[in-house]
Amino acid sequence: RFHLDLTTFLIASNHTPRHKQKFNLIANYFGVKDPRDDVPEGEVLGKARWLNETFDLVMVAERFDESLVLLKHLMCWNTEDVVYLKAKIRKPTYRAKLSEAQKDRLRQLNRQDVILYKFFREIFEEKVKAFGEERMQREVEELRHANAQLTKDCGAKLTGSRGTVKTWEVTNNSSICKLISQSTYSTQNQLKDRQRIWVSSNFTYDLLTWTFT
Repeated sequence: RFHLDLTTFLIASNHTPRHKQKFNLIANYFGVKDPRDDVPEGEVLGKARWLNETFDLVMVAERFDESLVLLKHLMCWNTEDVVYLKAKIRKPTYRAKLSEAQKDRLRQLNRQDVILYKFFREIFEEKVKAFGEERMQREVEELRHANAQLTKDCGAKLTGSRGTVKTWEVTNNSSICKLISQSTYSTQNQLKDRQRIWVSSNFTYDLLTWTFT
């Protein structure tokens, strides 16, 4: 989007307001981003505590399977309700290798996000401990088995057809298999269209078939 590699982007971020807008995106998505680069840590933590009171669960990306297990129980779902295939897997040729100095620089530029991450990572660890680590491991294995079965049932294979990321192609035309092969943009538009119909009608929406009754 900026026509820069990551190294050049990190240098340019010192000088270009437009580049600075791309940092602390988690804080921005939550609506708590502060425009000040030197915002006191206590203020960010105060916002983190407010978010913790607002959301029953904040998922952690690198603990995604465990996050889904917690979400499953929070929502009273089954494992089949949280099966997934990884989307937007970056091709190896487009993965940047960062030096420790570059990593430190990114942490500085995303300081508010780092504070939020550390806060919610600790909360997450507490939730996993309360859930039971052995129980969590069993349910993570169950989820991964279900993911593998979904891949097999859909005849899903990774391809390199879209720019910098790999995407899924499926041989099964079932609704769930079509869904996992869609782009994020297409899925978002599909959900928005269905929400508009639901809001303007008295229909009941079936999550399993993606249809109104």
